[in-house]
Amino acid sequence: MIDFKGITEDIATPSSMASPGVSGSGAVQVELRQAVDYFKMAMEYLTQGRFDDAEQLYRMALNVSETAMGMDNPAIIGHLEELSNFYMNRAKFVEAEPYLKRIYALRINSVQDDSYFESLASTIDKLAMVFERTARPGEAEKLYLNLLRSQEKSKGGQDQSTLEALSRLGNFYQRTGVYAAARAVFEELLEIQANVTGADSPEVGVVLSSLSVVYGKLELYMEQIAVLERQVQVLDTIHGGCGLSLASALSRLADVLSGAVRLTGCNELLERAELVYRRALSIYEKHYGPSTATVENLRLRLKKLSN
Repeated sequence: MIDFKGITEDIATPSSMASPGVSGSGAVQVELRQAVDYFKMAMEYLTQGRFDDAEQLYRMALNVSETAMGMDNPAIIGHLEELSNFYMNRAKFVEAEPYLKRIYALRINSVQDDSYFESLASTIDKLAMVFERTARPGEAEKLYLNLLRSQEKSKGGQDQSTLEALSRLGNFYQRTGVYAAARAVFEELLEIQANVTGADSPEVGVVLSSLSVVYGKLELYMEQIAVLERQVQVLDTIHGGCGLSLASALSRLADVLSGAVRLTGCNELLERAELVYRRALSIYEKHYGPSTATVENLRLRLKKLSN
């Protein structure tokens, strides 16, 4: 939601009125205070379930802000976000789209300060969701590709923001079921991330986790086992042989090994699955005790494997 304290401070600060087309007149300050009042009333109506009234007030507040500061002033981004969030939270994606497109246009042309990438990427995520929910995945893909190319051009291929853009592209392919493309993206990301942050870094562990899911969807079970074993190694190094994140990774690895046993009947895989289950069980017991649901469930999976 809009930070009303921040808006009020902006109103009181002459420098915030230095944008083209915006005067520091008392009339402008009165209009902006009126917009704040509309936003406050809209939030109150939301708590009462009066959504139509809240929507009207959000629109009124935005209109007032546009009149006071100009349609193309980046200062109205927060106001546009308030209205677009109102629609997104109610799954009204068609209604949210024009406001998100305006936010995107304003942000992509803004000064690239420290918050530029994070703000732009957040807007892209929301606009991509609109495209995905309205059966236009191609338009969402273009957003993520443009973000990646922009970061590669301005920051280089190994900057962390570029790697985050690459990860967003991979996540898009994964959630839309384009698993072959997701595989290619995450394999590239894994190679670069390991070179940038080291083979045993937490960032590499995150990529390995995503890649394991994609391999599973593609039924590449031996490749999935390999990346899960590598993820376990990374977490083992980070957490010194303990920790719930390590236990969770061990459990996932054991599950995949167990599935491979059912497919192949391989005794070697069976032995590996039992060992991994037992190690995960030992960590969970140490953290949770011997009688919790998590521990009991893991014991049951180990028993089924043995049978």
